[in-house]
Amino acid sequence: MRFENINLLPWGVAAAAVLLAALLWRNFKFIKIRYSNFSSLLKASSKQQFLYFVPDILKAAGIILLVIALLRPQLVKKETQEKIKGIDIMLVLDISGSMQAEDLKPNRLEAAKRVCREFVSGLVNDRAGLVVFAGKAFTQCPLTIDYEIVKSFIDQVDLQTIRIDGTAIGEALLTATNRLEASGSSKVIILATDGGNNRGMNPVEAAKIAAFKKIKIYTIGIGKKGGAPMLVMYNDGIKRQAVDRFTGQQLKWEEPDETVLKQVADIGGGRYFRATDERSLKEIYDIIGKLEKQDIQVKTYDKREDKFVWFLWAGFLLLLIALGLEAWKFLRVVA
Repeated sequence: MRFENINLLPWGVAAAAVLLAALLWRNFKFIKIRYSNFSSLLKASSKQQFLYFVPDILKAAGIILLVIALLRPQLVKKETQEKIKGIDIMLVLDISGSMQAEDLKPNRLEAAKRVCREFVSGLVNDRAGLVVFAGKAFTQCPLTIDYEIVKSFIDQVDLQTIRIDGTAIGEALLTATNRLEASGSSKVIILATDGGNNRGMNPVEAAKIAAFKKIKIYTIGIGKKGGAPMLVMYNDGIKRQAVDRFTGQQLKWEEPDETVLKQVADIGGGRYFRATDERSLKEIYDIIGKLEKQDIQVKTYDKREDKFVWFLWAGFLLLLIALGLEAWKFLRVVA
């Protein structure tokens, strides 16, 4: 509640004070004979004496209400309009055999899944989807704003989701592009892989198609510099680094093809990042989230609703009742 004519408050208070003082002066300065004899005075109850002051009480209340009406009370409702422009994000995740490497704990795939879950949890008003790939690519989760569904699909992914091994980066990009083609103006692909393309479409050509459709591409190379040791479980139940039985050379999991991933990101208007541990992987997703953060346009305005009419009519009504009681001499009975 606010008062539009708050500047009139001193004048209103002064006028009300004068009128109320006049009422008090009339009641206590002049002696009013209400009873013709002493016996009637004894019979007068305290309730009857109180009723004598009812008209003046009503007048005082009416004056106060009229002063409030003069100040023009208003009910203020703050209303906000938000124009929020979300983006469509396709997470593209490598689930090939090399993602079992343990340079990220417990392995590359589980670390990437955790980070993807956290990334999705931080989204607001954006749609997200998931494409997974190994030797083939397919859509694990279409675009949706139901983040719990997306995280559920992320949880379901494992190394056996696609039983065709390999790294089909180009096909994964094309699958994500097809999912984003019909969406809004802000479209993003975030591709995370630990290897180089060895199946299907050329990633560079796929990136050109995505760029033509105005889709931005961020690429993330996962894995330790120099490659991660390839560990295998021996008969004694202990994991040891695998060794080539012909050369005796210790085997390592592959590294990301940074040259191609950088080229893909450049064509897609995004950036390439290298994640050597889970912490750096999380930081990369955070950076991408900030880079793609959309502005929220907020317009706030006050909706004011005048309420002075209620006080005005209430004040007039009380004054009329008080004058009516006096006119009929309801309380001024001379016995």
